[in-house]
Amino acid sequence: MGSSAFPQWRARVEGVGGCARPVKLNARTTLRTTLPHSRLELSTRVEDRSVWVRCGTRRAASCPACSARYEADAYHLVRAGLCGDESKGVPVAVAARPTAFVTLTAPSFGPVHNRPGTRPCTCRAWHREDDPRLGTPIDPAGYDYEAAVLWNNRAGALWADFTRRVRRALAHAGGLTIRDSTRVLALSYAKVAEYQRRGQVHFHAAVRLDGLGGHASNPPAWASADVLADAVRAAAAGTEVLAERADRSPLVLTWGTQLDIQAVDTGSASTATSGPAQVEAGKVAAYIAKYATKSTGVTDGVDHRVSAAEVERLNASAHAKTMMRTALALAEVSHLAGLKLGHWAHMLGYRGHFLTKSRAFSTTFAALRGARAAWTIAQHQLDHGGPDLVLDTEWTVIGFGYRTPEEHTFAAAIAERSLSRLKDKRPTVAGTETSK
Repeated sequence: MGSSAFPQWRARVEGVGGCARPVKLNARTTLRTTLPHSRLELSTRVEDRSVWVRCGTRRAASCPACSARYEADAYHLVRAGLCGDESKGVPVAVAARPTAFVTLTAPSFGPVHNRPGTRPCTCRAWHREDDPRLGTPIDPAGYDYEAAVLWNNRAGALWADFTRRVRRALAHAGGLTIRDSTRVLALSYAKVAEYQRRGQVHFHAAVRLDGLGGHASNPPAWASADVLADAVRAAAAGTEVLAERADRSPLVLTWGTQLDIQAVDTGSASTATSGPAQVEAGKVAAYIAKYATKSTGVTDGVDHRVSAAEVERLNASAHAKTMMRTALALAEVSHLAGLKLGHWAHMLGYRGHFLTKSRAFSTTFAALRGARAAWTIAQHQLDHGGPDLVLDTEWTVIGFGYRTPEEHTFAAAIAERSLSRLKDKRPTVAGTETSK
């Protein structure tokens, strides 16, 4: 790149925040105005220009710049659902409603190396925090890899059964039938999937009680925070999903014994307490947003389908590779073909979205992106003739990423400086880490 072109190139990289793989577009824009006397010489003008846009990935391992924007959006989305935000269409009244931060984990599929605290690991060793053995089986030959992969794959079904059982328990607590309870009570949530060191998915969820119509109305008075906590415990204990092993023997999938429920302090007088099981709404939002951008943590950021040959070349632990090989082997079993385990072997079998929410919990990512787009269009209109200007644009993809390693390195430096200015100082939630 010539020295004369560098300032324009740098401005484009800074415009996309140092995105690791920007999408390069040709924008053919038609500018029209209905005003008889405008700044435009003609009522219509056509411009052709090159435009760079962000890749938009949520994975920090793939693009730190875009994942930081996704994390910020996720934070505001979740916090609006906890504390309310009129600008995002969520009434501040939600802050006074019963809300819990719930962690659900997988059961044991065999003893793994861990740090139990005041005693050594089952292997009789005291492991350091950075010990690569943590989360790996003490006896790999006796570890139930098949059940572990199938559990990850059906984790979404476990969550669906769990929410059904919570609603059933809430109806019972109010002395209502399930049908009658839907007329006065709704369950809203936002959850994120996180991988434990052993490669099992577990869920962190902000769960809120609403009235009919979601966040638009309050729940009945009897639907308290204690009632919600009791319903969560009962539902977690009763959740079951039936599956089949490769040999067609039945497999009953359940949650693990590690269940954590904390009341959420949204700053409302009705939720602020001095009890020990209390967590601030901002910390919950920060925690969910943080893990929405992470990869498995055990497969070195692999984010594409893998073959059996590629598994052997990955920078991953023997335990993670065995889980991937198990998923690929199960994909060849005819009656398990519908699980698409071959597609999700690199995710250790898990095939769900990382961040999901119920419709009524809060705003949407699309709405947040739309607000940014509307602001950008408004700025462009002001630059070219005011709010009466109409812009019609046709987009054509002309390239991706950077041409040389030097360009990529320079863009990464721009991204690092941008992220350091916007670095989130929100603390994480204490007491929710599970490494077994």
